[in-house]
Amino acid sequence: MYSVLPFLIPVIVILILVIRRTPKSTPASMARPDYFEQAPQSRFVTSDLGAFVVVNQSGDDDSEYNYGVVGESFQRDHLMALIRAHKAFETGEILATAVLEPEPTNPFDSTAVKVVIEGVQVGYIAKFDSAAVTKMIEKSGKKSYEVPAKIGFDAESPAPLIGVKIALTVE
Repeated sequence: MYSVLPFLIPVIVILILVIRRTPKSTPASMARPDYFEQAPQSRFVTSDLGAFVVVNQSGDDDSEYNYGVVGESFQRDHLMALIRAHKAFETGEILATAVLEPEPTNPFDSTAVKVVIEGVQVGYIAKFDSAAVTKMIEKSGKKSYEVPAKIGFDAESPAPLIGVKIALTVE
């Protein structure tokens, strides 16, 4: 038993050193990129596809799309279906109309507001804003609220991260 101890102590010390040097947070180089900023700007494609207008033009004004939708990573299949349906793989973005619908039966947040594009859920309004958006929808006297939306992704990646931004000012 004592013959194993001289070998075991250095192994334990090395393990402790490796564990202590492991980064606790995601490095900046691995942070999620913003594909609205990185979408290829050299191409100009315009096609009218029903409720969508697919545009990628140098000089687009992205300031209108000021609110980032959350939870879109859980809706990846829905977002990919929209991209496929509108043959938007090369453009890097899709302009659309999003419908904000309160979801009072949501088990995590009774004021949850889901974001739907063409009948397909693509994410949620952030929880800290959901109560204000729910009140805004109720004030309008409607069951839902329509806002301009942009779906952005890296057209060069075979498995891109997909983001959704909407034109919304929370009061």
